[in-house]
Amino acid sequence: MRRAYARAELVDQLPIFGEDGFTKVAGLGRDALRVTVYRDAVVAPSRVEVAEIEGSPGEYRLAFTPDGPGVWEIEIAYAAGRQVYAARYEIVEPVVVGGSRPPGQG
Repeated sequence: MRRAYARAELVDQLPIFGEDGFTKVAGLGRDALRVTVYRDAVVAPSRVEVAEIEGSPGEYRLAFTPDGPGVWEIEIAYAAGRQVYAARYEIVEPVVVGGSRPPGQG
């Protein structure tokens, strides 16, 4: 499980394979995929961008911004329903160290 910060864009990369489990599928648009996001095991409406990486047929970039802490999971499947990718992320609040004022101006 990968750790990331709340309210910061999370970017990942995934290959999408065909029926043989070996050949990458190029040229899929957003309408060819079904994306489901869960936060702490509950469906969480979230915007997830999935796009093929230019120059890398069958490799896709996903990006989303979790709005709070928790365990988030993204599942991506073909519109036909076959799951091709699932990832879990532990989202934590960013830690601020120190104050926002310069030393001695407190």
